[in-house]
Amino acid sequence: MGGMQWHKGNIHTHAREGESDSSVEYVVKWYKDHGYHFLVITDHSTITFPPAFSAPTDSSFLLIPGEEIIGHGNKDELEINALNIHKAILPLHDSTDLGALQECINAVRRQNGVPIINHPNYKWRLGGNILLDSRDCNLFELYNGFPGTNSQGGDGHPGLEQVWDFLLTSGKRIYGVASDDAHSYKQFSPELSNPGRGWVVVRSKSLDVKEIVRNLDSGLFYSSTGVEIVDLLIEPTRIEVIIKDTGNTEYTTDFIGSAGKLLHSTKNNPAVYHLSSDSNYVRAKITDMDGHCAWIQPIFVVR
Repeated sequence: MGGMQWHKGNIHTHAREGESDSSVEYVVKWYKDHGYHFLVITDHSTITFPPAFSAPTDSSFLLIPGEEIIGHGNKDELEINALNIHKAILPLHDSTDLGALQECINAVRRQNGVPIINHPNYKWRLGGNILLDSRDCNLFELYNGFPGTNSQGGDGHPGLEQVWDFLLTSGKRIYGVASDDAHSYKQFSPELSNPGRGWVVVRSKSLDVKEIVRNLDSGLFYSSTGVEIVDLLIEPTRIEVIIKDTGNTEYTTDFIGSAGKLLHSTKNNPAVYHLSSDSNYVRAKITDMDGHCAWIQPIFVVR
C-alpha cells in the first residue's frame, strides 16, 4: 500500500424521484460538503452517471456510475449494487434465491463492474449458506444504515458479523462494506434512512474510478460508522492499527479469528496483534465509547 492515500466514500444511496426526497445535485453536494471523496448513487434499475458539475474537472470529488439491481428468486426479491457499469440491468429471475443472486452477480461482471451483495438480513432474504455458495462476488454489506436491515441479527437469525466469520472460516474470501442506503436528506431521525451513517475508506494512489473500484474489490479499504483509521501496517508477524485520536474518547480494538474467536483485545493506540498460525484469518474491529465502529478487512494467514 506504499504511496497510497485514504479516500472516503459512500457506495449505496438514492437520489431519484420516488426513491429520495432530494435531487441528484442536492445529494452530491451533501456528500461533498461532509468530507467524502467519492459517491455511488444506486437507484433501482437505472444508472446515475456523473452530472456535468462533478465531471473529471472536479479533482476533489468523484461520482461513480452505479445501480441497485433486483433479483427475484423463490422468496422475496433480493438486491445487489453494481459499481461502474455502463448499461442498466433490468430485474432478473430464477427459480431459486441462489440462482437469482448469481444471475445478478454475473450480469455485473459481464460489464466489468463490481457487485456488492446488499443487506442480506433485510427481511431475512439471504442466509449464510446462500452467500457461501455464491461465486465471483467479493463484497457484501456488513452494515447498512437503513432502519430494519437487521445488521445485528434477531428473531433467531445471526448478525452479519457472525455470518462474516462463518463465511471466512469456511474458506470464502469476502470483504465487509458499510453504507448509508440513504433516502431522506431533509429530515433526520433514527426512524429515517439518513446519510452519514456508514461508509468505506479506500486505499488508492489516486481518485480514479477504475482504481477505487478495483481496490474495493481487492479488499484495500476499511469500513466505518464513525471511527477513523490513520494507518494500517501489515507485516509478516504483526498487524498494527493506528486510530485517529480525537482526544475525548477511548477505543477498544478486538482482533478476531477463525469461527469468530476473540484472539486479542486492547485499548492501546496503536493497537498491535502478533500473528500466529492459530487462525486462518485475522480481522479487527475498533469500537469507541459511543458505539461507533470501524472494521479492518480480514488478513489471511498463510502457513
